[in-house]
Amino acid sequence: MFLSLELSGSPAVSGNLVPLTVIKGAGHEFIPLPNGENATVADFHSIRTNTTESPSYFTSGFYKIEAGPARPAHYTFEETKYVLNGQIDILDEATGITHHLTPGDFAFFHVGSKVQVRYDQHPFFTLKSPGRSEKNNTLTWFSTKSSGFAFYAVTRPVRAPHPNLKDREEKKSRL
Repeated sequence: MFLSLELSGSPAVSGNLVPLTVIKGAGHEFIPLPNGENATVADFHSIRTNTTESPSYFTSGFYKIEAGPARPAHYTFEETKYVLNGQIDILDEATGITHHLTPGDFAFFHVGSKVQVRYDQHPFFTLKSPGRSEKNNTLTWFSTKSSGFAFYAVTRPVRAPHPNLKDREEKKSRL
């Protein structure tokens, strides 16, 4: 038995049924680190949304980090991270709290965050929110003492395709 739910006041949706997109085994594929890098993203699915209010890209992937130097990035999109394995440490200088993200933990990053590389015994990133004075900037540092693995969803197109998941989307349902 299937349940059909229609909420009053909800936006109209096409009467055509739309099939799911499925990528079997996505989380089991090896993600190689680029030569000389200790962190990488691996985008495995991206669409241009059909949201009528504000269409944009919606991309999913995995984030992998190991101890060592990292590259800078500038957030021009929203991002969520959900830790699946290992640990990713985040020091938020706005609050002075160090968050030790472990499997099951979630973090959200806002548009405008800027990541800068800084090296220490264990490298970390510094995130800065634009439009604030240097004195009042919100700073967040990322590091790991061993390795961390997270799922992410971002509002941007594919930037770094997962090398082992290209063209793996199922073309039709396997009921």
